[in-house]
Amino acid sequence: MMKKATYAFLTIALAFACAQAKPKDKPAKAEKSARPPFGGTIFVSGNIITAEDPTAFKSVVAAGRAEVRMFDRRPKKPHKVNAYLFTATFDDGQKMEIRVNPEFGAEGAMAQAKKYLPYIGQMPFALREKVQKVLIHKGKKGFGGGGAGLLIHTDMGDSYIRSRILAETLYHEAAHTSLDRWHSASKGWLAAQEKDARFISGYAKSNPRREDIAESYLLYFALRYKPHRIDDKLKETIRTTMPNRIAYFDSLELKMHPVKPAGALARMSTTELQKELKPSDAQKAKIKALVDKLAAEIKKLLEQKSPQAGIDKLKRQFDKQAVELLNAGQRKTLDRALQTPKPQAPGRPTAGKSK
Repeated sequence: MMKKATYAFLTIALAFACAQAKPKDKPAKAEKSARPPFGGTIFVSGNIITAEDPTAFKSVVAAGRAEVRMFDRRPKKPHKVNAYLFTATFDDGQKMEIRVNPEFGAEGAMAQAKKYLPYIGQMPFALREKVQKVLIHKGKKGFGGGGAGLLIHTDMGDSYIRSRILAETLYHEAAHTSLDRWHSASKGWLAAQEKDARFISGYAKSNPRREDIAESYLLYFALRYKPHRIDDKLKETIRTTMPNRIAYFDSLELKMHPVKPAGALARMSTTELQKELKPSDAQKAKIKALVDKLAAEIKKLLEQKSPQAGIDKLKRQFDKQAVELLNAGQRKTLDRALQTPKPQAPGRPTAGKSK
């Protein structure tokens, strides 16, 4: 049976088809001074990467202690510490050195390594590829990426976990480490920035060379690999704000293990989707009549003091009626392509063995 959460997406797709609206694949000509849709992309959704996603993390073993230099945001500089060292292994053969501040003690250091490595393993290989070491300290300071590592401050990490954006934050920081150096100043990326004429976030706009790759990649990832976890409004915002950046990332053909590709239809625009469903002229006409009726009813409700409950009820009725217009083959097509998992409660991904 089709999941109810897919209905709205379907009806919008068919409504667009019958209204013959032009696809918004490219934004209107905009000034670079245009206000970005978001402040920072890690805060847009806490449901892009969830505990149900696979992790490539396999095992972690203690590797002794050593005097090593570790950047720490509390003194705001690198300094030498007798760190606890660990070697993490991933199922694609990658290894990372984990350096943990001695302030945790031996058992606490291992616990912190085990805590964060499953999340790191959820990242595609393209983001993990240049990460050679992970630095872990206490403190409520911002995470960091760049060079050949990731910087974690655990009090801030706990805050990110409560807000359900730990994985999203790690994606952002790893993009600094594995993508910035090779792409942020490339001709292709700069050309994409110029053509898009907008930035996805205020953070990217304020730091176009330093933050645009990391800010853009997370929502590109959501659109291309987790489209069932974001709503149509967000999809459209991403597509219309940075279509040339999306094309740039597509052209890289990044290695994505352990991330699985989204279904082909789930990645489509509404215009492409209606082509796949091939609605008949009769279906289009009936959907158009439903759309007109819905618009008229919503207009009446908006005149009321508290219209939202009524609008939600109308939408559910509309979705049901629209889906009833599909034939069996169309319903199977949509079932095969669109998945809408329930939002996940905070939790960490299941890892392999840790010794």
